[in-house]
Amino acid sequence: MENQLNTSTVLRRTARLYQPHSDMQGLRMPITDATLIQNPLRRPAILLRRYIIYTVVVAIILIMSLHLLVYGTDWSRMGSPSEIADIAISLLPNLEFIPKIMTPLVDTALMAFWGTLLAVVMSVPVSYLAASTTTPSMIFTFPIGRGLIVLSRSTHEIIFALIFVATLGLGPLPGILALACRSVGFMSKTTAEAMENVDRGPVEAIASTGAGTTARFLFGVVPQVFPIFLGNAIFAFDANVRRAAILGMVGAGGIGLHFSEQMRSYNYGNAGACVLAVVVLVIVGEIISNRIRTKLISG
Repeated sequence: MENQLNTSTVLRRTARLYQPHSDMQGLRMPITDATLIQNPLRRPAILLRRYIIYTVVVAIILIMSLHLLVYGTDWSRMGSPSEIADIAISLLPNLEFIPKIMTPLVDTALMAFWGTLLAVVMSVPVSYLAASTTTPSMIFTFPIGRGLIVLSRSTHEIIFALIFVATLGLGPLPGILALACRSVGFMSKTTAEAMENVDRGPVEAIASTGAGTTARFLFGVVPQVFPIFLGNAIFAFDANVRRAAILGMVGAGGIGLHFSEQMRSYNYGNAGACVLAVVVLVIVGEIISNRIRTKLISG
């Protein structure tokens, strides 16, 4: 009996603790559908309007792509599944042709290297002009730097290669210049953004000693930007290895020129060997760039 009384007392005290205070009685709201706080984005009318807009946009894209995917394809010239399989089998690499393309393969790697190096050199003055914190004039030099970046980034490397091939003739030199002109935009843009985001403390400390503009740039900005600059240069080289393999198809030298010749001659096995060589070159470039990047990060 005494245990039951103790238990009932504990239960009453516990219930009293969880009862709302008398001052809060007037603030309680009845839980009804009208007083529930609803998210306006979840209202049926808004959801319906949103899905209608999505449906209309997708329908417009499909209608616009109908001509491209259906009517723009000559289905009568499409081969049968057996013919497609035969062509795919004929593209298997002819391993005996690989020793003959080792020289152009090395030329492709050298084109990527020299194109990246030239882009690195050219990106230094361009990024200096394009950064708002270092440019000599926001009216004259800043638009020049930004304009060069836009020109480089908006023009494909094949267009640059065609221009230089028409000017300088066939060979690796037009490919190197095309890669440099294409990569300088990426290098300059990332470097200019890094210059604008540097810590101003070291720069102001150097300026307080009476140092000039060149000293502030060399000793206050360059040490902070150099790791980012070097990492972007490695990334640019990695991308230029792939680009250099394509530029040969327009006469800019390298493995791409041999691939184009083999395809025009219907030597699909030799063309497959060229593709295999490019894949191996890209993998080797990835390994080397990752090793260098890891060394830089780890110090």
